[in-house]
Amino acid sequence: MSIPIHTITTFRTTFNPFSQASRPCRLVLSLLRTPASASPASPQHIDIKVKQLPRNSTEQPSMTVGFKGGKEVTLEVGKRGMKIGDVVEEISRIGRAMEREASLKG
Repeated sequence: MSIPIHTITTFRTTFNPFSQASRPCRLVLSLLRTPASASPASPQHIDIKVKQLPRNSTEQPSMTVGFKGGKEVTLEVGKRGMKIGDVVEEISRIGRAMEREASLKG
């Protein structure tokens, strides 16, 4: 299963890099941070903001993904105990729905 990167416009994440619960945030960040998505001139540009928490922080990891069309979803990764497969599936499901809507409109 892959993430439909061309439907994503923004990605915000907050995580403690030393926490095991933050693994999905780190992995999704590595999937989205590509040379094509880094350049603001690129049509696949993704606005990425990362907030790394200190080692002793107890704040749960979370991520917010913004899609074309204005839809935005916040995933509370730590609170829901999500694994990387769960996160990719959720983002892919919403991305496919956005693609389907776009194809139906024209």
